[in-house]
Amino acid sequence: MVTTPNGLSRRTLLAILGSAAVTAPLLSACGGNDGGTGGGSGGSGGSGGLSQWFHQYGEEGVEDAVKKWAAAYTASKITVNWVLGDYAPKLQSRLTAGSGVDLFENNAIDVASARAGQYADLTDIMEPVKAQFSETSLKVVTIDGKIYGIPMISDPQLIFYRPSMLQKAGIAEPKTFDDLIAAGIELTGGNQKGLWLGNDGGAGVIKSAAAASGGGLLSDGDTKVNFATADVASALTKLKEANDKQAVLLGSPTDWWDATSFNAGLAAITWQGMWAVPTMVKALGDDVAAMPVPAFGSGKPVVMVSGWNMQVAAKASDVDAAKAAAKAQWIDDTKFQTSFSVDFGFHIPPQTSVASATTQLGSGPAKTCVDAATQYGYAAGPFWTPAMETAFNDAAVKIITSGADATSTLQAAAQTAQQTLDSLAK
Repeated sequence: MVTTPNGLSRRTLLAILGSAAVTAPLLSACGGNDGGTGGGSGGSGGSGGLSQWFHQYGEEGVEDAVKKWAAAYTASKITVNWVLGDYAPKLQSRLTAGSGVDLFENNAIDVASARAGQYADLTDIMEPVKAQFSETSLKVVTIDGKIYGIPMISDPQLIFYRPSMLQKAGIAEPKTFDDLIAAGIELTGGNQKGLWLGNDGGAGVIKSAAAASGGGLLSDGDTKVNFATADVASALTKLKEANDKQAVLLGSPTDWWDATSFNAGLAAITWQGMWAVPTMVKALGDDVAAMPVPAFGSGKPVVMVSGWNMQVAAKASDVDAAKAAAKAQWIDDTKFQTSFSVDFGFHIPPQTSVASATTQLGSGPAKTCVDAATQYGYAAGPFWTPAMETAFNDAAVKIITSGADATSTLQAAAQTAQQTLDSLAK
């Protein structure tokens, strides 16, 4: 896996950012490669052609694969713009300007852009086939009853552990979050930590608590912020206990989404994305297993799921041609979708029939990921915005690292997040 200078795969990073439903700031100028497209209305994929945008994937072979795929499409000429650097603001700049992009991948479909008319409505091509897609993948592309994207890949995040380490300590697979924390403390010793949940001490994984403890991060039809609950406060307090007892790995050169520290034996249990399964299996053989984030309080297990989606610009040079190309690639061509999901790291094809037929995902921890995502998958959706994510994460870090009162800190963060959510009310 190719990584950025800070050790982070760009594909992985942007997948994580997508879980936060990142809304890109509006930037009027972008450096580096923005696709080489100029102004004017519509796309610029050549004379009468289409301009299709992809961010710079870290994994070798992705760029060649999507360019070959574009070249094989004969109904329109497609020029792939392989965008270096900060993809989201460059894309947002072009969408706002209404030029230079026809089709584009996006992991951060947002309410404001949809309502501003920047996305083409894909409901007509998705409605006949939407039953083939997982519910979590459809949730992130649906706003105000319209479908604005075709799900490309789904990225579940789970708990991974070393079975040999748990067996040696006489510990069974944790069934509750309290069990998970207790196991992490018990498995800490020498140079090994029990838990590796990220350099923030595990604030990110706690986001699962709101989803697992009932109601989700948002409730009441995405009109109410729902994370200031007793179960979430309890989970954060438990996590602080694990940090206080130095059972949580901190200060790793790479963050939780890179499995390097786990593969090196620095922790017995980690929170990780399914994309890292090939590297973990390569490093650890059959001494790696997966499980959903266990139940918090009275809730149930949960698997947070992010992903990427193919969209069409509302101001594309030829919206119908762009929609036809998006459909051909991400609905009809299941062979390429399968390759895209397993040849460059592991991801789940959002079409359930394609996922079930993908043999590489049919055994070992990959199968556990697919099964757990099917049973416990959760996506916050486009109404969970970056501002809400920041309010939650800041509160979690204060509780975990500074000992702030969990209940009052969560309530203050929820009030902040609710103001943002209220601003989206129609």
